[in-house]
Amino acid sequence: MITIQIKHLSHSGFMVEDKENLLIFDPIVLLKGLDVEKNIYIFSTHSHGDHFKPEVFEYLYEMKNAYFIFSKDIAPKIEGKKIKNLVLLDHYENTEIHDVKISAYGTTDLGNSYLVTLKGQNYFHSGDLNWWHWVNRMTSDQLANEESDFKREVDLLKGKDIDFAFVPVDPRLEEQAYLAINYFIETLHPGYVIPMHSFGEYSFYKDLEEHIELHNTKLLNVHRENEIVYEK
Repeated sequence: MITIQIKHLSHSGFMVEDKENLLIFDPIVLLKGLDVEKNIYIFSTHSHGDHFKPEVFEYLYEMKNAYFIFSKDIAPKIEGKKIKNLVLLDHYENTEIHDVKISAYGTTDLGNSYLVTLKGQNYFHSGDLNWWHWVNRMTSDQLANEESDFKREVDLLKGKDIDFAFVPVDPRLEEQAYLAINYFIETLHPGYVIPMHSFGEYSFYKDLEEHIELHNTKLLNVHRENEIVYEK
């Protein structure tokens, strides 16, 4: 019997499913065929259109067993909407819904990253927490600040046991795309790491093992939308 399943939706979207719960992170494609008898937790890290597209899940807004955990910058985007169970979180705020524990962490762009605990398993979704090393866009000082900001935020997670980490590997950064995932693994040693923020360019992940130092971490690679990357 499958007890946990992790499905890649698209871009930075993932769904974690167990017998009673659905954890859905940054969905931007229509959520079809959900088991609406389960508790549904939808996490949106921030308001950028490649992470927050409410039309794909707003039909769930008034369901009593659907819970929406949004970053505070999303608030203006949902004004006037009737959402039965809504939590708006800022950096370093915590909440607990039933047996799901949620801690919001910071980012190097907009909104939050999330550490979510369910049944003893810890899931970290980075949102736009990334080492944004834009060689042709930034000065040397800006590049140094980006590195410092990213490392400082990741270092706040030291001592946390992270079972599954969803970490950006953005093809637009080319060879610099691997900086974040390598530092994350080296610093936090998650059980599994899953690349995201692909913009659909899955070919960039083809030889990912050759670009990252896994140490004792296992890679759950993604190859296409709607792919089951883990089940146990």
